[in-house]
Amino acid sequence: MLIDAHVHLLPPKRQAGLIQWIHRFFPHHPIPETVTQDECIADYEKLGADYIFNLVYPILPEETEELIDFNADLRLRYPWIVPWGSLHVENPDKRKIVERCIVQEDFLGLKFHPFIQRFDPLDPRMFDVYERLQELGRPVIFHTGYEEFYGHSLPMEELIENFPRMPVVFAHSLFPDFHKAWRILDRYDHVWMDMTNNFSALWDERYRFAAPTEAKAKLLDGLATRSDRVMFGSEHPAGLGTL
Repeated sequence: MLIDAHVHLLPPKRQAGLIQWIHRFFPHHPIPETVTQDECIADYEKLGADYIFNLVYPILPEETEELIDFNADLRLRYPWIVPWGSLHVENPDKRKIVERCIVQEDFLGLKFHPFIQRFDPLDPRMFDVYERLQELGRPVIFHTGYEEFYGHSLPMEELIENFPRMPVVFAHSLFPDFHKAWRILDRYDHVWMDMTNNFSALWDERYRFAAPTEAKAKLLDGLATRSDRVMFGSEHPAGLGTL
């Protein structure tokens, strides 16, 4: 079974803005700003993908409902697209939004990008979200890693200790701190890692990030013994590299 566990199909304006943002930092990114949703979906149909996890998140509070509607409609048209929801830290009645995403729409889980969404994962305003996800047994994906690029760091271990029954996925696996990522997997059985962008960041000259020389070895060593706790995604069409 072929599953892309990290995809960003977005409404047209957000999609174009995301690709423009990628080109600003990586001019050789091979996906053009004019790429359409239909073209991206055709890419997956050509590959014969069984499922893709489509991750959306609001940058502004008023985008939340629009993005939930967008992902719900996308799944109706393409049942092999598995939607994930999200919300903004400033949205009121967060438990109601979680209920809509998980119970009403049957999204698989929620995704958050604390750097782009500008919030602390330990902000008490988010605790209702984590508590409800924990009750429902549904996962949450957090962007992690690339902290030097964003200029911030995240208190992720404290979060997973406070919510020990909430399945958590660390997108990008704390890049480039893979030693810490593997240590977390060994310590907490409700955490998974997602390797999206890490291989391109370390091996593709178009995207090479500064990383400790041992990062490659740590990445590969961990995969050899923990592959059942690791997911892979492309972040298509904005990921580092191509499908």
